[in-house]
Amino acid sequence: MASQPRLFRIALFLLAFVVATGVYVLIKREHPVASAREPDEVVPNSVLVTSQPNTIRIPSQVVNSLGIKTVSAQTAPPPAPLKLEGSLFLDPNRLTHVHTRFAGEVVEIGAVSGLPDDPEDRATPVERPVRFGDRVVQNQLLCVVWSKDLGEKKSELVDCLSRLFLDQETQKRLEELWKKGAVPERSVREAERSVESDMIAVSRAERTLRSWRLSTPDIEAIRAEAVRIHRNKGQWDEDVRGQWARVEVRASIDGVVVEKNVTVGDVVDTQLDLFKIADLTRLDVLAHAYEEDLPLLEDLPPHERHWHIHLKSDQGGKPLSGSFNQIGNIIDPNQHTALVMGWVNNLSGRLRIGQFVTAEVDLPSNSAEVAIPVSSLIDEDAITYIFVQPDPAELGFTRRRVLMVRRRDNLAYIEGRLTDEQRRAGYQSLRIGERVVISGGLELASELANLQAEAIAKK
Repeated sequence: MASQPRLFRIALFLLAFVVATGVYVLIKREHPVASAREPDEVVPNSVLVTSQPNTIRIPSQVVNSLGIKTVSAQTAPPPAPLKLEGSLFLDPNRLTHVHTRFAGEVVEIGAVSGLPDDPEDRATPVERPVRFGDRVVQNQLLCVVWSKDLGEKKSELVDCLSRLFLDQETQKRLEELWKKGAVPERSVREAERSVESDMIAVSRAERTLRSWRLSTPDIEAIRAEAVRIHRNKGQWDEDVRGQWARVEVRASIDGVVVEKNVTVGDVVDTQLDLFKIADLTRLDVLAHAYEEDLPLLEDLPPHERHWHIHLKSDQGGKPLSGSFNQIGNIIDPNQHTALVMGWVNNLSGRLRIGQFVTAEVDLPSNSAEVAIPVSSLIDEDAITYIFVQPDPAELGFTRRRVLMVRRRDNLAYIEGRLTDEQRRAGYQSLRIGERVVISGGLELASELANLQAEAIAKK
């Protein structure tokens, strides 16, 4: 009997152990205990490559987290034509101001062949007075001025010639009488002096007329009239009398009348612009070039400084050829542009002064230039850097200072062939096909700066 309680206690113990084990397994299943950790894996850090200047090696995990991407440097594509906005102006060297050489009254306006003003009778051209917009040719009559000043100067020359003729005849007779002993020598000398005085007066009157731009045929006509008057005992030729004070004002160049300030009956002087005539076969072009585009224009040799002019009002029209020869030295503070001055042919007469135009300048391609995305550039204190991956199989990146030629259409054009002077200045070349960082460059620059600072601190 004594063994039964003992067996009973053993059974209770086994039952309690089984229950406890089941509870433990249940708790373990619902709330598992973390297993013992293995030691953390050591992630490598970025390192500075001492064998290569400005080079950093980045772990692959960091490359992915920074989103570093690279592309290959490409041959620079042919640059698109440079477009400059501008307008047309009249060339001041092709504009003449027509004046009269003598003050007087306008008695006639020159005639041209043109359509009549009557809209019902515009089929047949008629002769009408010159007006604004008419085309004229060199030496064409524009108007006639009746000038008493010119008449007086002509009459003065005729009077001097008349006295000269008379004194020459007197001298000739006195010389004949002196040879016969009828008059003293003094009378002959006085006659000679009178002739000399007359010749001086004739020369003075003739020089005055020449200073007023009278031609040699005009002077000879006055002399001929003086001879005729002397022979006719003071009788004038009526045809000549009617033309004596006539001043013909003629066009000095071929062109278009762009201004007319006179009509019949006006009293004019020598300062008034009677007409303005412009040669419109060539017009000036003033275009605006942005500051960053000026080096492209300045690098063009003189024989390549051509442009094509497109009218804003006729974009589909055929462009007109011309060239530019001067780049302004003043930058507009608002637009940051400089004036580019040149000309354009207008033989067709399509262009008008003041029109808005677009000038296209063809830029030469440069095989030495390398094109990379603008996003790869890092500008720091007016210095431009990029990061390149010298070996695509390794995650090493080198910072280089590059010589940027220009930026256009999201591309940066880098000089691929550097001169010795440029290399001494710190620039480094970039070859076609090299991998260039286009994303994450700023983070690389920061990491490189930190590593270089730590390296300096350890020394």
